[in-house]
Amino acid sequence: MKLHLQRNSHRNIIHAYGSQGILIRGENHAQGVLVSAEWLRSPWGPDRADALGLAHFDEVIAQKPDILLLGTGKRQHFPLELIQALRAAQLAVEVMDTSAACRTYNILLAEDRTVVAALLPPEA
Repeated sequence: MKLHLQRNSHRNIIHAYGSQGILIRGENHAQGVLVSAEWLRSPWGPDRADALGLAHFDEVIAQKPDILLLGTGKRQHFPLELIQALRAAQLAVEVMDTSAACRTYNILLAEDRTVVAALLPPEA
């Protein structure tokens, strides 16, 4: 699915996502991605939500965003222990499938919110 949001070309906007990966600023990322308006880490994380650990989020914890979106792949998974640890680290975290996380990320970015999206591959 293609997304169209072009308010500020210097920001890391998600332009498309699907089985081939996540398209950010003209580059396709077939593996996991950690992305905010100003920085991007790819590849990032494991292939599955149940393999995520708190150490995967060290950089996010240091950034202290308004919200962390966790896209868990094709389906929504709730790694409960990880969510509790992230909340204990003072992060507001929302868990959803990766396609919903991509859409939500762009909306929050357009609202000038400090958002980080941790996105596992859409087909995970």
